[in-house]
Amino acid sequence: MGVLIRSLRAMQVMIVEYARCPLKAHGNSSHLTISINKVSIERKAYRLQWRETLLTPITLLYNRAGSELGMDAKRGFTHYVRSRIREEVFNAIGWPVWLGGILLGVVNVLSLAWALKPFTIFTGYLNWGQHIYGLVGLSGFVGLPKSNPLFEMTSVGDIGLLVGAFTAAILSHEFRIRKPQRSIEYLEAVLGGILMSSGVVLAIGCNWGGFFSAITVLSLHGFLMLIGLIIGGWLGLLYVKWRAERTLNLIEITSTTTLGTSSKSRSGKNPYSALIITPLIVLTVLVLYYVSTDSYIYMGGLFIGIAVGVILQRSRFCFATAFRDLINGPEVIRSLRLQKGIMLGLLIGVTGSFILKYKGYIDPLLYVNPSSFSNIIGGILFGLGMVIAGGCASGTLWRAAEGHVKSWIALITMVISYPVFMSLIKSYASWIYGPKIFIPYVLDWGLGLVTIYVMIFAYLTFIMYLEYRFHRG
Repeated sequence: MGVLIRSLRAMQVMIVEYARCPLKAHGNSSHLTISINKVSIERKAYRLQWRETLLTPITLLYNRAGSELGMDAKRGFTHYVRSRIREEVFNAIGWPVWLGGILLGVVNVLSLAWALKPFTIFTGYLNWGQHIYGLVGLSGFVGLPKSNPLFEMTSVGDIGLLVGAFTAAILSHEFRIRKPQRSIEYLEAVLGGILMSSGVVLAIGCNWGGFFSAITVLSLHGFLMLIGLIIGGWLGLLYVKWRAERTLNLIEITSTTTLGTSSKSRSGKNPYSALIITPLIVLTVLVLYYVSTDSYIYMGGLFIGIAVGVILQRSRFCFATAFRDLINGPEVIRSLRLQKGIMLGLLIGVTGSFILKYKGYIDPLLYVNPSSFSNIIGGILFGLGMVIAGGCASGTLWRAAEGHVKSWIALITMVISYPVFMSLIKSYASWIYGPKIFIPYVLDWGLGLVTIYVMIFAYLTFIMYLEYRFHRG
């Protein structure tokens, strides 16, 4: 308002000055011509000054509004929207882990409602591996795949996770080809992948199907694997410390993937920004394919996987760090935060799954797997393997999407080794696996739900105690 008042006063002064420029006649025509030209020039100058005076308040107000919105006035609204998305969603800080946990719980319930299964990962690896063995004529050893990778829901979710994490990594400037710094890390990727594959066979699931999603569907075997993951993560920490003593350089699982490790060049531009076209092409082709085949359920599964990939990459949701550093690890604070995020996700997932199963929308025994001591043993092997490999089942996927060569090696190892372990375990499944225990069927629906809540809060109390002990020193 002050700018407008000052501009109006300036215009009033200029009008008076403009009126004081009369045409003065002289004795001859030449003097008259000179006088007219002089006055004309003066009036043109005043007109230019008027134009500047009129436009100044408008320009200032527009620029002020643009600066308040964080918008460059020359680039306009489209640039503003892009910059706001970059600043709020794909920034260098990332999302808080508690938000990541909540969103993962919500997406898991959506997966149950849409795909009639919780979000899992390793069944997709099995499908990929069986197709690979089929290409080299070894299908008789590992079995035939049940369906095409694009029509197996877990496989579709894994593809979506890769697409979502890769897209988020490009937009947030987190994508970069990262090679292992030491040759032993290649061996660790292979060993970790083998340990995780063998652990999944015994635990009947990875950190998703055997733990997170298992508890979500109200199955006892998820809590049993949790015990194994705690032990396996601790053993992994011992290995990291032992290796640190030998190399005098503690290798952090997330040291090369910390947010802020930007892929920007010295010029400030992202050298990999052009790669954003890759996931867009993949997504477009898959969507058109599913639409042409009326396979909307798989298209929905693809978008669920994309959502999981974006959430994991943006919140750096790492199950390996959550269990490796839980007990006096180098990233114990982050580990405790991740554990709280996991608990939030479990509370949301359990509540949503209970409603769906209690109301009869889905089969109550859906994804309820056998419970026995093998779940704990499998959890130990998987927990140790994910620490050595530098990522769990989902962590390996989203780190591979960020360009980590070690994660790609671990991923290929799991895809190749898991079908082999699955074929070997068939002969011993009868005495390794126990009965399927659906907690609401054992304790009644209401009491079963309360019992699961109590178990989750008991574990949360354990996490709070570890946090208290750490701050107490």
